[in-house]
Amino acid sequence: MIPLRKRSKIRSVRASLIAFCLTTALMFSTTTPAQATPTEPLCRFGVNHHGQPNLASISGIGSLKAGYFIDYTADAAAKPSGMRQLRMVRLKQPDKNTTNYTVSPSLSTITAIAQANPGSFWLIGNEPDRIVYQDDLTPAAYARAYRELRQTIKAADPAALLVAGNIVQASPLRLRYLDQVLAAHREAYGAEMEVDAWGIHAFILNEQPGQWGADIPRGVSSEGAWALTTDRNADFDLFRQQIVAFRNWMYRNGYRNKPLYITEYGVLMPDYPGYGPFSPAEVSAYMTRTFDYLLNATDLKIGYPADGYRLVQHFSWYSVNDKAKLVNGQWQGFNGYLFDPDLANQRSPMGDAYANYTAQLTSKTDLLITDMRFTPPAPLASNGPVTVTIQVDVGNAGNTISAKDFTLRLYLGDPDQGGALLTGAEFSGALKGCGDSRTFEYVWPNVAPGTYEIVAVIAPGAGITDVHSLNNRLSRLFFFATDLIHLPLVHHP
Repeated sequence: MIPLRKRSKIRSVRASLIAFCLTTALMFSTTTPAQATPTEPLCRFGVNHHGQPNLASISGIGSLKAGYFIDYTADAAAKPSGMRQLRMVRLKQPDKNTTNYTVSPSLSTITAIAQANPGSFWLIGNEPDRIVYQDDLTPAAYARAYRELRQTIKAADPAALLVAGNIVQASPLRLRYLDQVLAAHREAYGAEMEVDAWGIHAFILNEQPGQWGADIPRGVSSEGAWALTTDRNADFDLFRQQIVAFRNWMYRNGYRNKPLYITEYGVLMPDYPGYGPFSPAEVSAYMTRTFDYLLNATDLKIGYPADGYRLVQHFSWYSVNDKAKLVNGQWQGFNGYLFDPDLANQRSPMGDAYANYTAQLTSKTDLLITDMRFTPPAPLASNGPVTVTIQVDVGNAGNTISAKDFTLRLYLGDPDQGGALLTGAEFSGALKGCGDSRTFEYVWPNVAPGTYEIVAVIAPGAGITDVHSLNNRLSRLFFFATDLIHLPLVHHP
């Protein structure tokens, strides 16, 4: 999102608005408010900002306790203390008849930034599904751009995390766009897209061609396009529907074990007659209701295991101070601004709602073990002893932006019942909150035929309190098979 694109979105008071831009099975109970102020920013919360002044110069930005920001650049000139930047690469496709594309900044600049900032998050494209006003790529061009940028950035920084997608909204129309992206990647490279995380915007916009809203993505038919009026712009049910729909899409396409980021959402329509009930109080109510949902919505089937099966790991509110104004009969800017540029960037009522909400949340660490696997899974006993590789997946479902230390140990038998630590099976690590994860691998040599209980236990480092202890251990049986049965797969056309 950049000023040029945003200024072109709303044409007139009554005229068309051209904007860029769920059924979960299980819910966590809402966190009980606490009076303590968190000691660090909260990793789930973010903000979107562009323009002036520089984000770091807005004195009240720290009061939001947001853990990260998106300013639509790859390297912000100045960063607010304690906040991480989600870096962005902008894309363009000058000729829609080819898959050629351009990037901003340049590849050499991207490489230099990646090398100097290991472990950064990179958003690849901004609304590639939005024609004319945003990155506007065909599915095949986006598939190519993502793959080639992944190769460039990973070569410069293997620890970089790339966020794919960043579509306007998770409507059926735009999920079809991403279906075509995956198909184009498969056809061009003979492989599925490697993705570290998926990103979406979660706006609620009309999709009828030529009308206000998000229009039709390049290369996708208009069948099933949303037909919405402006007063639906803060429809909570449509918001929730998008999140569930996209998580289901991730599940169907093999990305269930990947994080989901909402890299931009909010209320765009102005507080003006004819657009809807979008006063500061009503926008704030929508904001806090979505916060409640995003913090607590979980699903054991489609949720992200490393984050306690939550559906969403990070979410970013639009915007810091892009205030809607009527200038010469045309709208500039949008609603939902947290700081008022007309009042020396003092916190707005919506900024107060954001800050008051996060002030009630304490910093928490929630280390957990999500899975344990054995290779080979069930060796044949008649073949004698084997070497077994044990893989253990761990995560941190807390809300801290800083990494928390822990120790992982593997025991032969329940340690509370005399089980012994496997030789050398003690590992140290550190994970940030919001589903940061890591897989540990242990080689167990010369294992004789039999049945064994392996118990993995994770313990927080000194001075760290883990809010849930029941998910700190996982037990699995490793056994040898006595027979092998081959069951052929018969396919009937």
